[in-house]
Amino acid sequence: MKVLLSIKPEYTEKIFSGVKKYEFRRQKPRSIIERVFIYECSPSKSIVGWFTVKKILSGSPEKIWDFCRSLSGIKKSKFFSYCNGKRVIYAFEIDRVYQFETPINPFEICSGFKPPQNFSYLDRLSIYNAIETRESDCR
Repeated sequence: MKVLLSIKPEYTEKIFSGVKKYEFRRQKPRSIIERVFIYECSPSKSIVGWFTVKKILSGSPEKIWDFCRSLSGIKKSKFFSYCNGKRVIYAFEIDRVYQFETPINPFEICSGFKPPQNFSYLDRLSIYNAIETRESDCR
């Protein structure tokens, strides 16, 4: 399964530089994730690359923070603010990363594009073909 996640520019930069090795989510995906495509929020509003997921950890915010903090790429206060009282948090361990030379503008290729609030499963989006084409170019 391939998914699209919205990620803030400060964190996409850390993912591509290797500083951020965990991406945190409040919900678990319904299937095994093959690849995560990154929709970078404002100001770029573009799909800028992808990463593969080595494994998904789950646990209380305290447990996940204790395990992931040195490679989280996020401040403790922001992490716990993001958790917002959730009892279980998921940490996607980032494996391989790839940054597109030219980001994809999803608004140009899909008139009804809406950035994902959580996960967007790409097999259900019309933008899937454009991403698949770009993905085959970088294999």
